[in-house]
Amino acid sequence: MFRHYKPCFFIGANAFDSRSAFELDSLGIHSNLRDTIKCRCNASSLDYRSNWQLIAVHIPPGIAMTASIIIPAYNCEPYVAAALRSVLSQTESDIEVILVDDGSSDNTLKIASELAERDQRLRVISQDHSGTPSVARNTGLKVAKGEFISFLDADDLCAPTKIAKGPSVFRQHPTVDMVFSDTSLFWGDMPDTTAQGLLREAQFTQLAADFLLPQEGNLFLCADNFYNQMSTQFTAVSTQAVMLRRSALDRESTWFRIDWQAGEDIDLWFRLARHCKLAYIDEVLAYYRQHPTSLMQDSERTILATIQAHGTNYERGKDVLTNSQRQRLEARLARQHAFLGYHRFRQGRMGEARAAYRKAREFDEKQHNRLAYLKTYIPSKILQWLHSRIQE
Repeated sequence: MFRHYKPCFFIGANAFDSRSAFELDSLGIHSNLRDTIKCRCNASSLDYRSNWQLIAVHIPPGIAMTASIIIPAYNCEPYVAAALRSVLSQTESDIEVILVDDGSSDNTLKIASELAERDQRLRVISQDHSGTPSVARNTGLKVAKGEFISFLDADDLCAPTKIAKGPSVFRQHPTVDMVFSDTSLFWGDMPDTTAQGLLREAQFTQLAADFLLPQEGNLFLCADNFYNQMSTQFTAVSTQAVMLRRSALDRESTWFRIDWQAGEDIDLWFRLARHCKLAYIDEVLAYYRQHPTSLMQDSERTILATIQAHGTNYERGKDVLTNSQRQRLEARLARQHAFLGYHRFRQGRMGEARAAYRKAREFDEKQHNRLAYLKTYIPSKILQWLHSRIQE
């Protein structure tokens, strides 16, 4: 994943079948490519440290891929090899992997380049440090040849069948432009593949049932007004668990906004959901690594990114949201501003805390906590003294 720029995953205000990597005939892969893919992996295992062995892969030039996986990377030396191997050992072999190194100062570029020498499905692009993952993702999109587009960050992992399941949905449901799945968080080297995903824990399919149409297996087609649900209840879509038709992205005048430091991914999913048909696979297909340098550990940056993405979407959606849905979105924004106020209060930034609390009141009077607001006028030294007395 992009160090320092962990993409935001917001659950909301309240809180198929497996295919061998070599069944290429049924996938309609060009015969030249079928004859030259020669690799061996244990795709049923997530232990990319020991169960993955590359023999040789050669891809003739000019052949379009089923899917392109774009990976922005910045100073991810401890994680990038595992992330790449999780993609290169997919059960769907007709892929290209594009890693865009954003001027790393560690060995990220070196590790990725060494893997690329042995697997020509991996393309490594090096660029000057931009300071935002949106620039790197857009760089990857400019050169991607796949019919379908997926994303992973350089410290995350994906399940072995992630890339195969998206195209399967697209081919069965030609009107669908965007497929997303569940995601689970993990610390350390390897995820717990038996753990429930974030959306399953939040009871997403039950609480969003009015916007989900059950299909075969664990697939749900999203209602045409799923954008309204995303805006007011569960954003649901996370960057490492989404796959798109390239044609849907090409209809957008802007991909990932380069003027945002975070939250630009959620902004794109909102824009696409306004006009695209979505589908949800109720299964964990991506694993979101938590570590001290990830954006999720930067509380204020995460809060600000949430506010920016949902605030922009509030203006965008005014013409399609019902009155009650607008009120729910306003309450959501009010809670986010109130949380920002509390965060700044805890840091002793009283003036900024008051401004955030006032903004919360503008969106929803019910969210105005007068006591919390008044506490921002108490001098920090007195608050510290009171806190120490309570601790005694």
